Amino acid sequence: MKSSNHRHAALLLLGALPLATSVALAGNVDRKVAADAKGEVVISNVAGTIDVRGWDRNEVQVTGETEEGVERVDVDSTGNGLHTVVKVVLPRGMSNHGEAKIEISVPRNSSVEVTAVSADVSSKGVLGAQRLKSVSGEITADIANVDSEVRSVSGDMTVHGNGKPAQLRISSVSGNIDLSNFAGKLDLVTVSGDARAHLDEATEIRGRTTSGDLEVHTKLTNDGRIDVEGVSGEITLAVSAPGGISTEIESFSGDIGGCLAKNVERTSKYGPGTRLNLRSDGGARVRAKTLSGDISLCDR
Repeated sequence: MKSSNHRHAALLLLGALPLATSVALAGNVDRKVAADAKGEVVISNVAGTIDVRGWDRNEVQVTGETEEGVERVDVDSTGNGLHTVVKVVLPRGMSNHGEAKIEISVPRNSSVEVTAVSADVSSKGVLGAQRLKSVSGEITADIANVDSEVRSVSGDMTVHGNGKPAQLRISSVSGNIDLSNFAGKLDLVTVSGDARAHLDEATEIRGRTTSGDLEVHTKLTNDGRIDVEGVSGEITLAVSAPGGISTEIESFSGDIGGCLAKNVERTSKYGPGTRLNLRSDGGARVRAKTLSGDISLCDR
């Protein structure tokens, strides 16, 4: 009787082995679904890479490779292609998860939302709105003249605009930001990372930095605004405007320099603090304030 029970248990174990093995095996991904030309594509991956590319087909195609420890890659489309989800699925109960390196081709005018953990993200050729988020991976993206958002924790970001007015919210914790060829409205926040922003023409810039340097180069519109604050990092502003700029610059224990430094004055006769307040006939205004960092301002 015991021998029969042992054989039965062994057969059950052998029958379960192929399922367990299939979960751990590496493999290739090649999936394609129909999608609306202006639909939404939502992508998530825990580890590896996410490479998004816009193309001129009404399809979402996912290709790539998965390592051992990845169960599968789901690609589902609903609402006649208006909503497509690409998700890397990891097996439950496994402590060691593998990476998935996937490339997703989407209709060029799609809106794209990407969530990554330990994965690098890149996006190119997408004309719709983008929401790109990564916890410990780098982000490289081209954005169009639409409302977009890019966020990273412990990863550097390199973002390129197309020179046309847009609205962008970008934030980083423990990572650097490099923004170029952008125009329009910008909301930038960095903690423990440096940020450089080059804008062709700006209507509004809001910036906050805690312990990193912030550098902004731009031309303001006639009624453009810049409002930046820092704690212990340096702030460098190279700003021009057709009718000139009015300024409200203040540093509690840092220096104020640049080509307008001759107009700097002390805020107190006996205590620390400097300020630079200028008035012009134009409507463009620049406000900058820092606690213990230096501020440099130049209007050319």
